[in-house]
Amino acid sequence: MAASISPAGAPAPAALSAGASPDTAPQPLTPDQLTATSTIATATAPAEPLLSPPGAPQSAAAGVTAAAVWQSTKKVLSLWTNNADRNGYAYIDGIGWKRLATPSDSVHEALLMLASSGRLAGSVTYPEPGDGLIHEIYLW
Repeated sequence: MAASISPAGAPAPAALSAGASPDTAPQPLTPDQLTATSTIATATAPAEPLLSPPGAPQSAAAGVTAAAVWQSTKKVLSLWTNNADRNGYAYIDGIGWKRLATPSDSVHEALLMLASSGRLAGSVTYPEPGDGLIHEIYLW
């Protein structure tokens, strides 16, 4: 086993107790190990939901439309989000997964709450602009 070099000013390693093997005793990290543990992971693109809720047909990815189309009295069958910022989706009956708009945390959270209320209330109405996101929800 190669001797490791400890940084200046680091306390000397404690002597092994009787019966302890050198393989199980704590060892200082080598510079290569320190570099490997301190590298920053690159951020990946936000994930999207892959499955449809139970009982809903799998839908193909919807294309982007040029004009806003009103979706009236649509049921919200499911909601999905993960630990990424502003990454919430609503599964709209007959439409598929639609991403909620992301201009700010408060807007995204408000849309998520409205979609949740729409899931409980039965239906929602929303305009679907060309970017494919839900920017507003009408619920009554």
